[in-house]
Amino acid sequence: MTNFLASIKDTKEAKIVSSANIDIVDLKDINDGALGFVGIDFISKACKILSKYTLSVTMGNDSNPNNFKNIENIEFVVDKNIDFVKIGLFKEDLIDEHGKLIRLIKFNKTKPICVLFADKDFRLGNVQKAIDIGYHGIMIDTYHKDSKSLVEILDKEIIEKFINITKSNNKLCGLSGSLRIEHINELKQLNPNFLGFRGQLCETASDRKNLSIDMLNQVSKEIKLNS
Repeated sequence: MTNFLASIKDTKEAKIVSSANIDIVDLKDINDGALGFVGIDFISKACKILSKYTLSVTMGNDSNPNNFKNIENIEFVVDKNIDFVKIGLFKEDLIDEHGKLIRLIKFNKTKPICVLFADKDFRLGNVQKAIDIGYHGIMIDTYHKDSKSLVEILDKEIIEKFINITKSNNKLCGLSGSLRIEHINELKQLNPNFLGFRGQLCETASDRKNLSIDMLNQVSKEIKLNS
């Protein structure tokens, strides 16, 4: 079964989605690059508002995540019992720093997810590397949010191989990156663990600013259809 991940930016949106049919609510600063960190204040509030939901947090846009501030933020998120932390592989040659980070932090129940970018030097070989250093899951996203979607950048065959690699290693796999409703059925057939959305959930997909509960419900319905 494919789950529905929806990214939200603030407490107002947390309240909007607090009764919606979402599998994973992703806390993300949508105005700060690909994986903006929303800050500890919002995370604390979201944990209360969305206590019945599975939560994930994007951990920022540092090329090298193995730095003091990021470690401090991750440890805060782990202490809040957040289900997933999403850490971007922005530079392939820094993957060893990712490994050091994974080994350094006691994640407890929190699962670290490595985010690879379809439009930023994507290589299938990095999927296995990320798994080997200790990530519990891998997802593909897009770095640039104002251009092509994931399915317009990567061939279906590449996406299918990505899913096969992660699942053969018993890891989670997710697909995101400017996805639209019309992409859902085709991607569901590949059986990823989750599909992630932001722009398609908004009143205007191109600006990604204002969440629309009607659009969110449409996406949720399409993902849940025949699941």
